[in-house]
Amino acid sequence: MYCHSEYMAATKEQRLQIRVDPERKQMLERAASASDQNLSAFVLLAASQRAESILAERQIIDLSPEAAKAFSEALAQPAHVNERLAAALERPRRFRWVD
Repeated sequence: MYCHSEYMAATKEQRLQIRVDPERKQMLERAASASDQNLSAFVLLAASQRAESILAERQIIDLSPEAAKAFSEALAQPAHVNERLAAALERPRRFRWVD
């Protein structure tokens, strides 16, 4: 069976090694098998997707000087609470913070 992954380079020259406890390794092996991938391909795909997600959240925004000034001024203004936001803030929470 052929499995193509956009995260797997045509030539692999670098090596990545990790240590893992037996229970976690078994879980990863089961998940890899369930997705019809070998363990390396599964871990590489999962790690690459997570890395892309994290990096996408931290992209640099390049603004012109005028746009940067407008953005800065908007941030300096006090927030305006409209009726919908005020109503949402009054409703009981459906979650709780876990530390």
